[in-house]
Amino acid sequence: MAGDQNLSTAKDTGGIVMCCLFIVLAAISLWDTTHMLDSDSYVFPRAIAIALIVLCIMLIVWNLVRPSAAAEQTAQKGSTVRRTLLVAVMLLSCFVMPWLGFLISGIITFGVLMMVAMYDQWTPQKRIIYPVIAGVIVLGFYTLFSKLLLVPLPMGVLFE
Repeated sequence: MAGDQNLSTAKDTGGIVMCCLFIVLAAISLWDTTHMLDSDSYVFPRAIAIALIVLCIMLIVWNLVRPSAAAEQTAQKGSTVRRTLLVAVMLLSCFVMPWLGFLISGIITFGVLMMVAMYDQWTPQKRIIYPVIAGVIVLGFYTLFSKLLLVPLPMGVLFE
């Protein structure tokens, strides 16, 4: 019974610490945008930083008001190898993006991340639907950033 009582009051301390870290990073980003003179340059970073701060504060409040034992249990059941591979794939994607470009590296990275993160069995339906959805998401972000927001994205040295 004592173990059950401890689980019911457990807080996601790792999540709270990471939220505090992200708040600090977002505040640094906000401060860094004060040196930008062109409003086209600072609007997007400021919007993302403010959204990050607000969402992190909401998560901290949520964890303090309604502590969840499930969050602690889920965090402990995760696969360290899978988590490490996810970070390694994302870092590798950052390194190959100058050569392959945003679109190609994004599609490849999304596919590899999907395979690494997939916990359930791959059914024939998932083998068809997931890659299609991944392609639509990456193409959607590419279109949003390159065409609508006019953000210059790496085209890739191999394709220039």
